[in-house]
Formats: sequence, C-alpha cells, structure tokens
Amino acid sequence: MGNPITLIKKGESLPFVFDRGGATIAGWVCTIKVAKYPDDTPAVDRVIVPTGEEWDGFLTPAETAALAATGLWRLLGVLTNASTGERESVPVRFNLAEAWA
Repeated sequence: MGNPITLIKKGESLPFVFDRGGATIAGWVCTIKVAKYPDDTPAVDRVIVPTGEEWDGFLTPAETAALAATGLWRLLGVLTNASTGERESVPVRFNLAEAWA
C-alpha cells in the first residue's frame, strides 16, 4: 500500500523520513528532489545528512512557498551508494494548496 498523500499549504514546512528498512546507511548519500507530478518539473535539489538509521528533515517554508504551482508534487529521496553507484528512490507525494477553503 502506498503512502497517503500529505496535504500542505504553500509556506508550510513538510517533514519527511526516508529509511532503508533496517539496512545500513553507511556509505550512502541521500539527495532530495522535488518535482511537479506527473510532468516532473524540477524545483528543489539538495543533499541531506543521515541521522541514525534514516535520513530525515523537512522542506523549508521558503522552499514550499517558492514552488510555482499548486497541486500534486513528488518529494523523492534518491539514495546513492558512493562506492558501488547503486541507487534507490523513495517517493513521498504531497498536495500543495495556496490556502485551505
């Protein structure tokens, strides 16, 4: 079953957690990418540092306010193994609104 779609307003922070299901994160790097769904218009691209067994953090209020359009977006954690080049992708979908009715 997929993750439910998170609803946020522009200018709110969006917390996220990416993990590898108990597998080690040593030697892996996580880059977060945000893109409009379904056309993948890119908007945010930055590396995050792991904490413990997972990568966590949040899109900042400035980042969500700067997203050009409302509607469905995808926050993607792109996990890359620095030595082997192996990649995994962990998506989180969110619906961005100007304001709540």
